[in-house]
Amino acid sequence: MHVMTTFIHPTLRRFALGLLALILLGALPACNGSKAFVKRGAKMEEAGMMPQAANLYYTAVVKKPSNIDAMVGLKRTGQVVLGQHIAAFDEAVAYNMRETALDAWHDAEAWDAKLEAVGVDLAFPEAKRAMYETVKNAHLDESYRQANILLEQEMFDEALAEFDAILQLDPTYQDAPALRNVAFCEPRYRAGVKAQEGERYREAHAALSELTNTDPDYKDASQRLSDVLEEGRFTVALVDFKNGSSRLNLDVKIQSLVEQALMGSEDPFLKVVDRESLALILQEQSMGMSGLTSGGDVEIGNMLGAKALLKATITTCDHRQTRLMSSYQTGYEQYKVERVNEEGKKYYETKYRQVQYREFSQDASIDITCTFKFISTTTGEVVSSNTLYGRASDNIRYITYGGNRNKFYLGGHSGARTGSSGRADRDRLLSARQAIRSADALTDEAGLALASQIQRAIEQELLTLVP
Repeated sequence: MHVMTTFIHPTLRRFALGLLALILLGALPACNGSKAFVKRGAKMEEAGMMPQAANLYYTAVVKKPSNIDAMVGLKRTGQVVLGQHIAAFDEAVAYNMRETALDAWHDAEAWDAKLEAVGVDLAFPEAKRAMYETVKNAHLDESYRQANILLEQEMFDEALAEFDAILQLDPTYQDAPALRNVAFCEPRYRAGVKAQEGERYREAHAALSELTNTDPDYKDASQRLSDVLEEGRFTVALVDFKNGSSRLNLDVKIQSLVEQALMGSEDPFLKVVDRESLALILQEQSMGMSGLTSGGDVEIGNMLGAKALLKATITTCDHRQTRLMSSYQTGYEQYKVERVNEEGKKYYETKYRQVQYREFSQDASIDITCTFKFISTTTGEVVSSNTLYGRASDNIRYITYGGNRNKFYLGGHSGARTGSSGRADRDRLLSARQAIRSADALTDEAGLALASQIQRAIEQELLTLVP
């Protein structure tokens, strides 16, 4: 007689268990209180599904710690679940599956700690801890030997993974912390050195920065990082911007905003000659700031130690602002009317009468156009030239009402808007800002937008200029 056995995939097994749980539980109770979870846990326990039962009892205890039935059920099923973890540990030890055994033991410890946190003390088999330590030490020894072999073979990523696993079990195991540091730092150091020698400064900077963030004292990595920043440094000087618009001193404002944006750049290789230093250098050379706009870019760049000059002209600045528009709108005001019912008792009926309120609106905007040139002082050529636009706008809309605000409602298609959204719109419009932002405030916002665009354009160019 042949007995046929069928293998059931773990995923299908879990699905079947979940389906069985639904069948056993039937429709979920409308109430999700502690007692409901105890009842569901009891059904799972009757079906022999101890982990599911224990988790339901656990939820019941969390919801109501004073629920004695939940505590008793959790202790009973929790002990069974702990026994299952320990049984898995014993089985793995018997088959010399150290890593599986350690995982099972850690699951047991985590489960015991989880239940202890809600006041349920399980009988943990401390007598087996000596066996756990033996398995752990044997596993650490084997992993340490394997990690050293990988490190000697310069398989750094694989060695790093082994050392990380070792340190998770024992953070002070032999010299694993130091060797782990080598496995992490050495490939980054080599990549940084190779990139530096090939004048691939950004690649070198990335590798050496990651290394020094972990160990700034590794070999000469910190010094090399400093050298890379110096070798790849790209210094930019801002020439006096020109103002072709009708707004006074706009060139000074935009130049200042652009300078701040560039100085705040996250590109590690971008350096800006600040305006004070630029003026001082030119003064020492008996040159005016305006002299920078009449040519001689190569000579000026050498004088300032800058690899590029940034020139810009503000061509337009258009400020538009509508007049404050006002109109009368129809709303509603709530009032009460006294009535008498059939029994002669008084009551009040809520009614709404039409009222007028005023609605105001206004719009304003600023549009700035700027043309810039980015000029190489090494060749005198224009590296890039572009026209950019900065815009800022504002609008206000508010209402005023002279009556009782609490009884006032906006009008809708079917009368007074008394719902929550209608009340929210009313309150927002009644308390809305009533002053349009000034031209100066909008100019500042548009200027910031323009400065950010110029910053991004320069940073994009530097990705090519500083490889």
